Amino acid sequence: MANPHSFTLAFHLVQQACASSIILRGLNNPRGIKCKQDGSLLLVEAGSGDAEQVFSGRLLQFKPDAEGSYTKCEVLADGFRSMNMQARMCRDEIFGLADIAYGDGRWLLSQTDYVSGSRILDLSSLPPQPVVHSRGNLNALCYHPQRQSWLTVKPDSNQAIEFKDGQPEAVVGVLPDLSGGQHAVPVMVILDQSWQQTDGQQPVLISLFSGELQGDASKTGIHFEKGVSKIIRLDLETGIVSTVIDGLTLATGMAFTEQGQLLVLELCEDFLEAMPAEEIPQTAWHGGFKRYSGRLLCCDLEKQSVTCLATHLDTPSNLCVAGNVVFISEGMGLPGRPIANADGATVALEGYVRKLSLPAGL
Repeated sequence: MANPHSFTLAFHLVQQACASSIILRGLNNPRGIKCKQDGSLLLVEAGSGDAEQVFSGRLLQFKPDAEGSYTKCEVLADGFRSMNMQARMCRDEIFGLADIAYGDGRWLLSQTDYVSGSRILDLSSLPPQPVVHSRGNLNALCYHPQRQSWLTVKPDSNQAIEFKDGQPEAVVGVLPDLSGGQHAVPVMVILDQSWQQTDGQQPVLISLFSGELQGDASKTGIHFEKGVSKIIRLDLETGIVSTVIDGLTLATGMAFTEQGQLLVLELCEDFLEAMPAEEIPQTAWHGGFKRYSGRLLCCDLEKQSVTCLATHLDTPSNLCVAGNVVFISEGMGLPGRPIANADGATVALEGYVRKLSLPAGL
């Protein structure tokens, strides 16, 4: 089935919890994560968002020890701007380094920086060197081998962007507003590995987070609509956009398993307690997104079925797959401020990485 018809999540969801554990703690807004061939993890930290730690964004490497634990941390690059968007958005969002990806023999980083300008950085040398400067919010990265180009998405302009060395960026997709009039807000782009045609160029899948509804200032920071987030397919040759999965709530990270199943993260299930525009709450406070209510979904695009593999994730944003293991970045917001965990207990907000084992066949 080369081009599956779209389907709605609510009518195809089953539960199958998987074993998981937290393997890395005390991180500052972990985002993009990738597993290298030697088993090491590359991890992007957007930073703390603290006004006194403006340049706290880092790229970290964790090498596994003999027992398979990731105890050794190496800072590959640091000093990247970290921006707390609380005053503007009235919720827990920290911008900075966003993603890391490999292609054409090199690793690239994406960075959002509204002060000095957003950039794509090449890790062929350290410190990494910028290869692209861009206006706006740069998010996920993806290399397209057929087109010999890199792709990213811009949540603030609702565009898919392509760039090649020495050439200006090109808009390859414009993502229309959602049904309630809110912006699409693309956050992740990956190659569509379910595509089975022998002609044409491989399309990409993009997760649409969905923007806030407008018109009610009293709900700023939490005025989202449930169940309108989507996974869409973008034909890079024609710019045509088609829906693959709808009925999601704040879809973020995506990745395919080795068996061809599509993994999708949902950031949360509800929207609670907007952040004040200026002060930081000193008691447990959700901060816009209901803490510990995110999910990991496994989608069979051919059978049009969805299995929920994990619940009670804390604002999960990115993931990567290595064999039958999934690594998930969690914990968005100002580190150390009090939040309520899945059991209702007050804990300090922190970023961490979860390791989850996939069931056989996925």
